[in-house]
Amino acid sequence: MTFENYKKKHMKQVLIAASFLLLFNLQTYSQKKSKRYFLNSFVAGTSLTYIWDTENYPNTQVVAYRYNEYTWNINMAASVSKGLFVGIQAMTLFTNSTRSDNAIYNIYGLFAQYDCLAYSGSKWSLFLESSINTGDYFTGGWEDPYRREGLYYYGIGGGLEIPLSSISDKLFLDLSFYSYDILNKIKEKYNYTQYIIGLNYHFGKPRKS
Repeated sequence: MTFENYKKKHMKQVLIAASFLLLFNLQTYSQKKSKRYFLNSFVAGTSLTYIWDTENYPNTQVVAYRYNEYTWNINMAASVSKGLFVGIQAMTLFTNSTRSDNAIYNIYGLFAQYDCLAYSGSKWSLFLESSINTGDYFTGGWEDPYRREGLYYYGIGGGLEIPLSSISDKLFLDLSFYSYDILNKIKEKYNYTQYIIGLNYHFGKPRKS
């Protein structure tokens, strides 16, 4: 095996390990600053994402193909240290298209999230997230997504959490983007991407206290 082939084969594992090592180091640094944040703050979030695709017959306005996908995401997380939260998430995907029947898929897993503005004093949060998930939603080739059991996904992304103080001091708008890479060795697979426009509600002590 050439070095180039070895690098391609193992680069994904290296990136996964590096991202979790980074989060661990950030958490360790945070704990040295203060230990009073452990499990004193909780966040529950939800969102509904919609994506679509259409294709017309050449030189006409008649739709030849239409694809619709709704993703409902719910998640809960607890503080480990200042800025670092760990939690669980579950995604339910509802799909339909002119090529296939209605279908429902599920993805769920564990995530770690670090707020880069944790020590800034800002009520806004700019966060990075890394996750490990399992599910049955497969994206690959030129077909519509379809069911395939026993899949594992590595997720990475980030976003903004914006306070909605005019409504409640504990309610926040979540604007973020994630990419989920299928870890199984399957040909012609491609990653699943998701944008988030959702709401987060904070319990316990304020996240930036």
